[in-house]
Parts: sequence; structure tokens; C-alpha cells
Amino acid sequence: MTGLDAVKGPVSPLALSQGDPAGIGPDIALMAWTRRTESGVPAFLYLGDKTALAARALALGLNAPLEDATPETASAVFPRALPVLDIPAARGVAPGEPDSSNSASIIEAIRCAVELTRAGRTAAVVTCPIAKSILYSAGFRFPGHTEYLADLAADADGKAPLPVMMIASPLLRTVPVTIHIPLIRIAEDLTEELIVETCRITARDLTARFGIAAPR
Repeated sequence: MTGLDAVKGPVSPLALSQGDPAGIGPDIALMAWTRRTESGVPAFLYLGDKTALAARALALGLNAPLEDATPETASAVFPRALPVLDIPAARGVAPGEPDSSNSASIIEAIRCAVELTRAGRTAAVVTCPIAKSILYSAGFRFPGHTEYLADLAADADGKAPLPVMMIASPLLRTVPVTIHIPLIRIAEDLTEELIVETCRITARDLTARFGIAAPR
């Protein structure tokens, strides 16, 4: 994977994985970059297919120049161009037509974003939407983004942390205790231990990462 071997340096950009390049992810990235000044968007490095991103910018009529970048150069590039760490898709991308042939590049973008962030080269991971059915057909063994991110965050002995997903708005934050399972399984999976551990993780991170002194 190109870009991972660059010289390490100061960290500041977010790592934005492309999601499915045939979906809305490229649109989100392009719109965020074009509105970076008025919306106060922090610098980010787009991990994904550069050719598909350029084609989408053209189709949307957006003036969004792209520039190859690494985590170390992305923040300097960001004011003038959308910085990209190119992860080419195996097959040409058609908007609205997800292709399982491109699953490897979708998964690689997520993996690379996590690797860069765990290495301290990017500040955090942001993920664009994936088409899970496409990934399943290519052998993806995780129910969704959340579980894959947990697996990538496993410690040295291979133990993955409990993944906790938060749906947030300015007024309310909601954390589901069970995720990505059929309704019929909820009664079986919803245990006292799981509820308590999810609440502990949520309370800890609302304090440490969201600056809420006394979450309730």
C-alpha cells in the first residue's frame, strides 16, 4: 500500500475512508472539502480511488482539485486541494452501481485508515458509507463497519474490544446495546453484563472524549 512507508511527522489530518466508491461517500468528501472554510471542516486525507473521485467531482460540477498526499503532507495540501491517498479500485466505478469486484479497495481503505491512526499519523478515523451486501458477496465476514473496526483495534493477544456505536445529534446521543443482529435475537443477546459494560464504556468516553463532566 503506497503512502504507509512515508517518513513519519506531525499529526493533524483525519483519515477519511471512501466507503463504497459507487455510493455517496465521494460526494460527501467533495462537498465537505468545497465547504471547508464556511463550515470549519478540519483537514482530512481521503483514502480511496482518486480516479473515481475526480470523475464524481466532474459529474457534480464541483471545482475540487485533487492532490496526492500522505498523512504528513495532507494538512498543508488541504487549503488548496483535496488530499488523496490513492487506493485504486479493481474495476471502473459507476455511480449508483456497487460492484463486488471493488470490495478489496473498500476494505483496504478502512484498514489503512485504522493503521494510520493507530500509528499516530492521523488524528482519527472517519468512514463513508459502505454497501454491506456487496462486501458480503466478496467474503467480508463482519456484520458491519463497527465490528470490523473493533477487530482492527484488537490488542497484541488478538482480543478485540467491545464495539460501541453512538448515534449523535446536538441535543441527544443514543447508544444501542445490540447492533447488527435480527430482532429475534435481541432477547437472547441482551444481557445484564452487556448493558453494564456498554454503559461503562459510554460514560468513560463521554467524559474523556466529549468533555461532558457528568454524563447521564
